[in-house]
Amino acid sequence: MKTRGLFLTEPYKLKMKEVDVDKLFGDPPRSDMCVVKTAACGICGSDVSYYKGRNPWALHTLGMNLPADPHMMLGHEISGYIEDLHGATKQIEKGQRVGIIAYKECGECIDCLEGNYNLCSHCDHIGHGETLPDGTKNSWYNFEIIPGGFSDFFTCWHEKLVPLPPNINMKEATQLDGLAVSVHGANRVGIQKGGSVLILGTGPIGFLSAQVAAAYGAADVFVTDVFEKPFEQLEKVAKNWKGCTLHTINVTKDDPVDICLENTKGLGVDAVMDTIGDKSTVIPGIKSLRRGRQMIMFSGFEDKVDFNLSWLSGERIITSSCNNPFPDYPLAIKLLSQGKINIKEMITHTFKLEDYQEAFVVALHKEEHNSIKVVIEP
Repeated sequence: MKTRGLFLTEPYKLKMKEVDVDKLFGDPPRSDMCVVKTAACGICGSDVSYYKGRNPWALHTLGMNLPADPHMMLGHEISGYIEDLHGATKQIEKGQRVGIIAYKECGECIDCLEGNYNLCSHCDHIGHGETLPDGTKNSWYNFEIIPGGFSDFFTCWHEKLVPLPPNINMKEATQLDGLAVSVHGANRVGIQKGGSVLILGTGPIGFLSAQVAAAYGAADVFVTDVFEKPFEQLEKVAKNWKGCTLHTINVTKDDPVDICLENTKGLGVDAVMDTIGDKSTVIPGIKSLRRGRQMIMFSGFEDKVDFNLSWLSGERIITSSCNNPFPDYPLAIKLLSQGKINIKEMITHTFKLEDYQEAFVVALHKEEHNSIKVVIEP
């Protein structure tokens, strides 16, 4: 069996290649993986980062920007249909609709042994791969080709295949990965019922995080961006929120710190979720934060920030987010299935796999194309 797969040959250069699916099982072949037929795969911000020459997974997890593995298929926001069980013992069937938990922990490192699987520094992550400074692999040790979702078929571990309820369509299911990330972030900062949340950036993770905050009972959700399209789409969703008010802040016109303080009687918001990963958001985020509360950063960056430590006074905390623990994915499915999350309004563009060049241009230049989430289908 053959599959097309999208590879990054160098920054800003993508190439479609045809490969044998058998090569996606490793050497020797792993017995705990099966073949999945791709239904759809979203272009994540991390895919765009790879495209631009940065390694987002290494920055988020290891704190360093390592070279991407040249034999890596891109794409990890995937939904699909089980094609070949390949000896699976889990209760799954051919043709079954599934979402995927896109990474497999090593199970041996100190983080795994303590149950912090999302912190595993040697996990195999579909659509991600990196090489160490000495040129050796950091993960996917016995794999000639790393499977990814921008393909016709990919391989995935039996235990990471999650059956989908009938009321979740396959295009929306691609965003369960990002929704689980948002759930993890909300759990980390402790969204309070009746509280307030500032979300920096209304890209896909910000769009989803705003809805998670509302679902968790926040009374006020402040979101920022530099153009209006995300606000327009999120405002459609927020019309159905009960007991929660959406505040949109275009940072080219207004100061988020001033607006947050004005609306919280000068106290600051109860949580800040920074989805941008740029040094320009750190200071506004911490200045908007109430004492004794937390700010979480979803993206890693290498820039230095001039920071006055007094801004952390009053037990304010800045923390980071890494992947998502396994229980957050089923919770994401539950929230979406119950209608508490709207993904339809977030997906603005859909392309066929052969049109990958145009798809990445639209994902990269969001303001020009009024895009939020771009999805690719085989």
